[in-house]
Amino acid sequence: MMLASKGESAPILQVAFRRAALLAAAGMALTAGAPAVAADSTGNEVAEITVTAQKREENLQDVPLSVAVIQGEALEALRLNEATDISKVAPSVTFLNAAGPRNFGFFVRGIGTSTFAAETIEGSTAFVLDGVVLGQAGSALTDLPDIERLEVLRGPQGTLFGKNASAGVINIVTRRPSKTFEFRASGSWAWPDDERKLSAYISGPITDTLAFSLSGRRNKRDGIIDNVFDGRKLNDRNDGGVRGKLEWEPNDRLLVTATADYYRRDADCCVWTSAEVGPVPGAPEVAAAAVGIVAGPGNFKQNLNGDVFAKSRSYGTSVQVDYELGEFTLTSISAYRRWFTKDGLDSDSSPANLLDINFGILKQSQVSQELRITSPTGGFLDYVAGVYFFKSGVHSASTQIFPAVPLPFFYRLAVIDAETRNIAAFGQANFNISEDLRLIAGARVLNEKVDAEKYRQDARMGLSDSATAGKDDDAFVWRLGAQYDVNDDIMAFATVTRGYKGGGYDTNIGVGTLRDVRPEKPTTYELGLRTSWPAIRLTANATAFWSKVKDYQSAGRDPLTATYPIANGEAKTRGVEFEVMWRPLADADLAVMAGAAYVDSEWGSFANAPCFGGQTLAEGCIGGVQQDLTGARLPFSPMWQGNVAVRYATEVATDWRLTLDANASYRSKMLIAFPNNPRTEQEGYMLVDASIGVGPSSRRWKASLFAKNLFDQDYRAAMFSTPFGNARSLSQYQVYESQRVVGVGLDFDF
Repeated sequence: MMLASKGESAPILQVAFRRAALLAAAGMALTAGAPAVAADSTGNEVAEITVTAQKREENLQDVPLSVAVIQGEALEALRLNEATDISKVAPSVTFLNAAGPRNFGFFVRGIGTSTFAAETIEGSTAFVLDGVVLGQAGSALTDLPDIERLEVLRGPQGTLFGKNASAGVINIVTRRPSKTFEFRASGSWAWPDDERKLSAYISGPITDTLAFSLSGRRNKRDGIIDNVFDGRKLNDRNDGGVRGKLEWEPNDRLLVTATADYYRRDADCCVWTSAEVGPVPGAPEVAAAAVGIVAGPGNFKQNLNGDVFAKSRSYGTSVQVDYELGEFTLTSISAYRRWFTKDGLDSDSSPANLLDINFGILKQSQVSQELRITSPTGGFLDYVAGVYFFKSGVHSASTQIFPAVPLPFFYRLAVIDAETRNIAAFGQANFNISEDLRLIAGARVLNEKVDAEKYRQDARMGLSDSATAGKDDDAFVWRLGAQYDVNDDIMAFATVTRGYKGGGYDTNIGVGTLRDVRPEKPTTYELGLRTSWPAIRLTANATAFWSKVKDYQSAGRDPLTATYPIANGEAKTRGVEFEVMWRPLADADLAVMAGAAYVDSEWGSFANAPCFGGQTLAEGCIGGVQQDLTGARLPFSPMWQGNVAVRYATEVATDWRLTLDANASYRSKMLIAFPNNPRTEQEGYMLVDASIGVGPSSRRWKASLFAKNLFDQDYRAAMFSTPFGNARSLSQYQVYESQRVVGVGLDFDF
């Protein structure tokens, strides 16, 4: 695909529209030889997939959005039950999961935010759990229990999914309580790090009008990093949680659902290892070499004496009320949530006390209220409209002690308090011009207010400083488009969307000020084609997109203060996404699901980007402070991504059932550091997960053998300049899944 260089957006759009028209014409020609047929009676046709991507239940093939949908059963079969597994099954999604939950972030189409300044800066990808937006990206770093389906909505979604969804939305829908009794339980053990997982789910009626569900899970494994200094195993897993639901349906007009959940994590996490040592090793690197640690991609060893821990708690309640008022549906979602995290690292990577104490806590609480009305369909106009309120309070306290640095505020305590309030009115309507043609118009009018206070103290030198700041911002988010049904099996659409992600302040404790961060404002154009081929049990979808993000909020490194400030730049991303669902054989339970994405992402105008560690003038670092990244590729954005999942089940012997599941996920080469450092380019890799299970035809239980990363493909989550190392030294975050994991599982279903 030939793409124009920066500054040529109009020609790009013209080419994209012409090619979309050709695709639509090709689809119509093919359809002439593939008339629609009724679903066959074998049960092996491609089932209709229901999504709530536009705040009402719709067939995926009728939705004018780029949506990847993963059913809960598919995740369970391959033991993909962590938030970080989403990138394996949803092309265009990557994540940064490095030094703990405070700087966790999802990236969609190359756009995302990962920062320790989480008091006021949120992720670019909204994480929505049963209709409730989580106000802190780190609170999404959990497992995924009792999932009905997972929807990844790509591109700005601010018209319907407030409050910050400038890159996309990850929408989690959990199971509803059942009308009949259900019990499910699962357990697994995996090697090489003694991974143990237990989960249980029970659901059923209490009375004729009241039903419940209750789930619990427990996950534990050893650490993957060997600490040579004292033999500790670091970066382990130790977490668990519960979720309960009550559903009251006194009549056919009213449905009330109350949900409560709790999740906790206590791990000796999250430390890095040495990937590359500069020309003159620093003291910690000399000490590491003396005990036999060899820097490199395969290094899973550290050499430190201090504490390493990450503890978090996430819990909340919500009440959703759905009331049928004639042909209209009124919906109210009231929610309260809290998130607490406490983490600490011996950040000098050595037995010496250069920065043994680098600890922080963050407490966040939020309340939200959404009221909306959903009109009936079938007339000239149908719509979803409502109002939204969100308020979040954050308190953080961080301690860093550099005993060998006799300078002010290198023995520091920093306390930060912040409050964010967002109110909005929103709506999206379809104007049904004809039976086949619909025009789309959506808008969100919002006001966001942010207040922050910072206080720092240096007890060693008797110093203190403080800063306060506040902002009150109005924004208008909109979406326009058209949708056309070529016939019963082909739909085409074109949309343009303006998104918004609120601004805030860089709360980095290395400086005494609260540096302003401007709001992030993306504009995205999309062309899509949705096709169904009932005769061969196939659906195939494609979406072309072009986006420009003004004031993109990105983290970099300030070499003068050795901090990681938030900077406003500009980003551009364009490409094509594909999804295929196929039942190849009419008389066999065989399903193939595939997705692929070509994403060409680059920095726009970003002449004042921070330099990377040790960057020279010859490498583009001006004055040892800034570099020009205009036109350079965005980090954490592979050009090619794709996955193929295959599921097969068959009856064997008498009354026995065999299931085979496999998923292959590919990522092409990409930079894995902010700001751009060419030495942090990770080569492309493919991960293959597989499972084989056997059990009775009644499906009451199943025993399985599974493997993750079957071919033992090594990769890393992120890289950065090594603290206290040579200026050109690099460290890396190794992840558990970057090694082959083999396990056995046992599942019960009654």
